[in-house]
Amino acid sequence: MESSKLKTIDYRGGVVRFRIPADWVEEYEDAGGGAFYKPGDNTGTLRLNVLSGTTPPGELATAAYLAEQLAGDAAKYGVAAIPLGESAVMVRYNMPGEERGQPLKIRSWRIFQALPPSNLRHAMFTYTLLADQFDQPGSVAEMELLDREIAALELAPVIGQTPPASKKPWWRPW
Repeated sequence: MESSKLKTIDYRGGVVRFRIPADWVEEYEDAGGGAFYKPGDNTGTLRLNVLSGTTPPGELATAAYLAEQLAGDAAKYGVAAIPLGESAVMVRYNMPGEERGQPLKIRSWRIFQALPPSNLRHAMFTYTLLADQFDQPGSVAEMELLDREIAALELAPVIGQTPPASKKPWWRPW
């Protein structure tokens, strides 16, 4: 896909910035989390949740510390931790799932960001598809695009308050 067919998502005021296809729908929960998907039936859904935390006392937030935190997932799924710049590390893996008896496949991207001296950010992307769609050419192309764009994401360099999701004023019915 060409970059002109992509749009930039400034998730929660820019805590995470990434691109998705321009025709995808965006939905946000009030307290956190976002879902992004192509309109229509039986399309995949990309979800994002972001958490912040701190390292245990005596530990510094470093890329090496983050890689250690992701080592369990990396070993479980037989993947490597991938550095994303100097302060972030990602693991990407596929796993099975099920919803209401329907078999699913889920691609996950777990990204940890160090915000020294002791703050961390965890961005968790998942892309969920019906299992029989996962290896179809259109789905493979979509996941390749997501792989590229998520690996190129931008993470805010500091911990801070982000603006809440915008809501319509109570006095406006539209």
